[in-house]
Amino acid sequence: MRVTVRGSQEMMELAETFNKMAADLQRAETLRHNLMADVSHELRTPLTVLEGNLRAALDHIYALDEAEIANLYGQTRHLIRLVNDLRELTLAESHRLPLEKQPTDLNALVTETLQALEPLAVESEVCLIDQLPPLPKVTVDTIRMRQVLLVTVDTIRMRQVLFNLLTNALRHTPPDGKITVLGTLQEHEMKLIIQDNGDGLESEQLLAVFDRFYRTDKSRSRETGGTGLGLAIVKAIIEAHGGQIEAKSAGKGQGSQFIVTLPC
Repeated sequence: MRVTVRGSQEMMELAETFNKMAADLQRAETLRHNLMADVSHELRTPLTVLEGNLRAALDHIYALDEAEIANLYGQTRHLIRLVNDLRELTLAESHRLPLEKQPTDLNALVTETLQALEPLAVESEVCLIDQLPPLPKVTVDTIRMRQVLLVTVDTIRMRQVLFNLLTNALRHTPPDGKITVLGTLQEHEMKLIIQDNGDGLESEQLLAVFDRFYRTDKSRSRETGGTGLGLAIVKAIIEAHGGQIEAKSAGKGQGSQFIVTLPC
């Protein structure tokens, strides 16, 4: 329900406030409805696997050996990860995700994340390249006598953004491929770019890649392809910082770019 904005200044302000409240309530209800539909769909498969295997064990169709217990444990871990990811996404989309913003050395944050992912990259035979330049808006680190870029962000959440984007790139980059981190700084915004030469995206995939539970490769299972919430969480965290993210690609097999824009 909406009201017409007219009358005195006070009445117009009241009408605008009412309309905003109505819009917020409608948005919250839409989020709730979509979330319930998504959750019921995604939980069905691992719960069905657990129920079927446990029923077979109870009926003595087969024994719960070590391999089967490991399989059930894996399904349980997936459920826990899915629930945790859904909680974070719901908080972020409803603008209730707590952020502890502080001046952060972005260059150091990128370096730390790349180092943490280096073993996974070596295993995948993919090269991680840090080409984030020493950007011009700086402060002096008097202890190490160097200049560092400081952006005001939640360091833990930004590390999560980098981790999700880089692990997503690793999943879609073939052996002997490379993933490069680049960046630019303009007057009022900073761009951080994760670029790979992997699978690439078609135009319709670019529009859906940040949707909940979307997987570009339908053949990937929930175990090998994650929960399908990583990029949705990235988008929600970036928007909670007042920024935005977009995906670009020249097409299948042409690699992808994920461009994060943050206000300075």
